[in-house]
Amino acid sequence: MGVTLDAWSEAQIRFWKRVYTEFESSDWLVHDSMNPARIYSRHRTEADARQGRSEVRAALKSLSRAPSGKVSGTNLDPKLRPLFEAMDANEDPRAYAFAAEERRLRIQSGRKDRVEIAFGESRPYLKRMREMFREEGVPEELVLLPFVESAFNREAKSRSGAAGIWQFMPRTAARDLRVGASIDERFDPLKSTRAAARFLRRNHQLLGSWSLAVMAYHHGPALVKKAVKSLGTEDPVRIIRIFKEPSFKFASRNYLFEFLAMCDVHGERERQGDAGLPPYLSLAFPKNLKIGRIVEHYRLDRETIKRLNPHFRAPIWKNEAEIPAHYPVRIAGITLEEFRKLQYP
Repeated sequence: MGVTLDAWSEAQIRFWKRVYTEFESSDWLVHDSMNPARIYSRHRTEADARQGRSEVRAALKSLSRAPSGKVSGTNLDPKLRPLFEAMDANEDPRAYAFAAEERRLRIQSGRKDRVEIAFGESRPYLKRMREMFREEGVPEELVLLPFVESAFNREAKSRSGAAGIWQFMPRTAARDLRVGASIDERFDPLKSTRAAARFLRRNHQLLGSWSLAVMAYHHGPALVKKAVKSLGTEDPVRIIRIFKEPSFKFASRNYLFEFLAMCDVHGERERQGDAGLPPYLSLAFPKNLKIGRIVEHYRLDRETIKRLNPHFRAPIWKNEAEIPAHYPVRIAGITLEEFRKLQYP
């Protein structure tokens, strides 16, 4: 994507790779929010991590009050030595005072187990998703963004209303997707991927680089455009390091690094086979129909049809709502010739 990394940004990417590959969701890390690779302590519960954060802060403050005006490893309290080493044996007490600021100390859970699940969930879709991105003129590696957005959870819903693997908000999705109570295409990995490719392409047209388009996927193109104009640079690393804006918080600053780390992690897993979706037909019917009638008429496997049509929501699967006439339904377990020999339900 044309990102020029320096030693600082490479360290942040290594941190996220560790989060994805080394630490489980039951691992809780206390680390520096400005330099995430600086991990102070590791805990087994979130409550323990919160207590650990308080203890780390107190210890950093203690080191900042070095009586000689210099933090030295000589005769250092053994309990403080891990922090001294985490700070790269910095002898300046002011560095410890800055590190002890409330906004600097952050808690992060591991994601290794969630990433393993995501790898399995994504395998049936990634091949086609890459094809879609190529068709839309978008770099195919950007199909890995759902690993960062939702851990490729097809049923993911946020408190703000975002949904699906791409975490589309209803208003954003409405430009390219059908969003409703019975059919919500945000939950279809393939339909939403087409919409995501077009959204990313629009970001690129506005901002001029794919790395900025990725940053804009998380926080919106308006803020990224504001950062470019304010700083007079399109260098994403420079923007991440020095752009100051109340809404440009930890998640926004680290989104690109999380994505680049995931690209590295996924690349190491690419040798695994792609199971793919089962062969299917995309068929439309001339009248409104309930899914139960379609499954019964063609003697289809309901679970397979459900897997192929994740955008159909509960009212359809409960036979409370009908599939609209001429709306395509993905069907497996029947050939086109067999379908043509049978009457419509």
